Amino acid sequence: MTKLFACKLTEEAVFEQLKPRMLDGVPEAAAMKALGFFHSNDSQRHLIGELLARYALHFTTGERYTQPFLTGIKGKPHTKAQSGIHFNVSHSAQWVVVAIADTDVGVDVEHIRRVPEGVAYRFFSEQEKQMLDNATNEIEKAHIFFTLWTLKESYLKAIGSGLTKSLSSFTIQRRPDGGYQLEPNGETEGYYLKTYSFAEGYKLAACAANNEFEREVTFLSVTDLLK
Repeated sequence: MTKLFACKLTEEAVFEQLKPRMLDGVPEAAAMKALGFFHSNDSQRHLIGELLARYALHFTTGERYTQPFLTGIKGKPHTKAQSGIHFNVSHSAQWVVVAIADTDVGVDVEHIRRVPEGVAYRFFSEQEKQMLDNATNEIEKAHIFFTLWTLKESYLKAIGSGLTKSLSSFTIQRRPDGGYQLEPNGETEGYYLKTYSFAEGYKLAACAANNEFEREVTFLSVTDLLK
């Protein structure tokens, strides 16, 4: 089962009050990295990502994971001790999201903004470009673009490729029921997609190597993560 947890950044003044406790709740290396960011929100996103992933691991396994996370060849985080548990982290603007599952999993959240036309027509497949071209206005085009983008990113993160694999090398298709699927080929077989209703102005999607997704996202606050 794939489950998603989300946490919104808190106000900067509140973050500064909670920061010492947040730093104490992560390994030294993660704390040092957080202190190295110039912008407060970057530091907060990093700490929330660390704490939210550990919350998700504890929720799933019943055990507390206090060791530093390891990083795979393509940058995907994982744990050393808890084999069979996979997780992935994403953040954008005011939100941090973690997906956790008993199989390969990827997640992506994006703040909706103006469509970067050059990116869309360079990295999307012909079928996906057609979806964009069918949009009746810029608002609809932005929703289509970021839906496709989060789905594509979540797949790349699930297979552990990041952006080392071309976004145009696979296609997202719309199903008759309104959901989405990967166009079948030798690489995409066995991976499933899900979009989520999320915060206004954001798109959220997950990909996993099974088709068992929790229907809703679990929302938490920073103080929830510190309890």
